[in-house]
Amino acid sequence: MSLWVQALALAIPATTPLLLACMGAIISERSGVLNLGLEGVMSIGALAAIVAAGVTGNPWVAFGAGIVAGVLFMGIHAVFCITFKSDQVITGVMVTLLGVSISTYFGRPWTGEQVASFSDTTIPIIGEYLLLIPSVGPILFNNPPTDYIAVLLVPITWYFLFRTNIGLEITAVGNDPETADTMSIRPSRIRYLSVLLAGAYAGAAGAAVTLSFTGVWTAEVIQGRGWIAVALVIVARWDPLKAFVGAYFFGILYAAQFQAQSAAFADAMPLVDLFGGLYSVIFHPVVLGAYPFIFTIIALVVFTYQSERRLEPNAITEPYRREAQ
Repeated sequence: MSLWVQALALAIPATTPLLLACMGAIISERSGVLNLGLEGVMSIGALAAIVAAGVTGNPWVAFGAGIVAGVLFMGIHAVFCITFKSDQVITGVMVTLLGVSISTYFGRPWTGEQVASFSDTTIPIIGEYLLLIPSVGPILFNNPPTDYIAVLLVPITWYFLFRTNIGLEITAVGNDPETADTMSIRPSRIRYLSVLLAGAYAGAAGAAVTLSFTGVWTAEVIQGRGWIAVALVIVARWDPLKAFVGAYFFGILYAAQFQAQSAAFADAMPLVDLFGGLYSVIFHPVVLGAYPFIFTIIALVVFTYQSERRLEPNAITEPYRREAQ
């Protein structure tokens, strides 16, 4: 397998956590609840998955534990924002700080521990034949099962939001909860459902990091993916299909960072004899690690100046107080 094929193959599991977290945040924010707690919830999900994998030896049980942990921890955000009407920005940052701190403290005994994780697999029946496709086969059709789950959830989430009654109710509550309430839609109930679904997605994203990508737990295992997912939701204009494209772009950047640790990566670039020194700087692992955040800032700046094309929910960050109406 060539170096470039290896890099692209690595980009898919690197993308999965971003994609899962982003889709969950889209559901939450379409209901009107801003979700800045993804980094913390992903950290909790990642640790829960590692602990469950170490205890049970079953990666599927560990993946489920990450989802449950994500739902429970995101419940903190739901209670404060929906029941107590607290500021959604402050609460989201608090959830992130709390989640990262708790996971760092309780994850110390598990640092560097090898646990049962997902191995690469193919699609049943036709997978072996798909692998024979030159270059593309090893990239697309030989990955951990979490990658297939994430890709499958993209059209499912899109259909859920735009083609089902409950998805349309989520959008209605996010745009105008007062009017939705008069139509016998319970804004608080819809928002609780949406935020807890976001917790399930974020917990699955954290579990995917440790079970399918790194294979071990470290204190900084999430590495800012939660914050990138928050920005990606805005850039994708709260659309799962657009988020799919954006997530894979960032996944390629993450994969390039890992591949750049090999000197052969820069040597594989065109005109290496002429630009070898420049390539050594551009593709240095430390420099590549900053690219996702640099591109995130650039994308947000561009989006800010395209205010007429914004499609954010009208009532996002606004608590709904029925008694005041």
